[in-house]
This record gives sequence, structure tokens and C-alpha cells, in this order.
Amino acid sequence: MANPITKIKKMELSEQEVKDNNISEVIDRISENKEAILKSIEFLATLHESGVLEILNALTKQKDEAIANVVKQANKPEYATILENLSDLFLMTGELPVEELNDFSKKVTQGLQDVNTMETDKSTSYMDLFKALKDPEINRSVTMLLTFLRGMGKE
Repeated sequence: MANPITKIKKMELSEQEVKDNNISEVIDRISENKEAILKSIEFLATLHESGVLEILNALTKQKDEAIANVVKQANKPEYATILENLSDLFLMTGELPVEELNDFSKKVTQGLQDVNTMETDKSTSYMDLFKALKDPEINRSVTMLLTFLRGMGKE
């Protein structure tokens, strides 16, 4: 009959084998995340070129002093109304109809693009205005503008 095993000896790796395993693991992770690493390097280079990286580095090193200065400045009376209005602004943004604003913003953007491509030396007469109201797009825009103004003027 065999003797029972009483001692288990762990297989120990040499220091060089541990380093080789670690390097192999790092290389595998770099290979798996190549795109993210390259974009991170590009981002860091942009921060460095703009000088923001040095600012962030200094803020990180002096974070306690920087936070103290920000709090000290924020406590000044001239900034009290700004901070109060900021909280009201955040509350107001929750009440905004985002989908409607998005549609409106797209229409304003389209109008601005059209304005940028128009001839600047062209003038408009009164008759041109009356003729333009027959155009469905212009008529719709004028109607929206008038409705907007009526809504703003309501008490």
C-alpha cells in the first residue's frame, strides 16, 4: 500500500520566468487593445501640444491647494447669484422639451446654411415680400415665427 501524501511542494518559478510571463501578458493586452492605445496616445499628444496636460499635471500635484482656491473664489458674494442661477438652470433643463428643441435646432441650422450660400448683394422689395409669402416654405416659417412671438407675449 502507498504512503499518503503529506506535503505538497508548489512549483516555484524563477524570477526571470515570472518576468517573461508578465511581459507576455502585457504584450497580449497591448495587441488586444491596439486601437484604444493609439487613440489614447493621440489624445495625450493633443493635450500636451495645447498645454492642457501641464495644467492638469500641476492641478493633480497641488489638488488640495487648487480645491481650496476654487472654494474660496466660489464663496465670494459676486459669485453667489451665479451659483444660484446655475442650480436653477439645471432644473430648467429638465423641463425643456428636448425633441422639440432638436427639431427646431435642425431647422435653424438649415436656415443658416441657406443664408451662408445666398448672394449678399441682392435686395428685397415690398412686392418681393408679398410674392415670397406664396412660397409654402416661407409661409410656414413666417407662421411659425408669428406663433412663437404670440406664445412669448402671453401672460
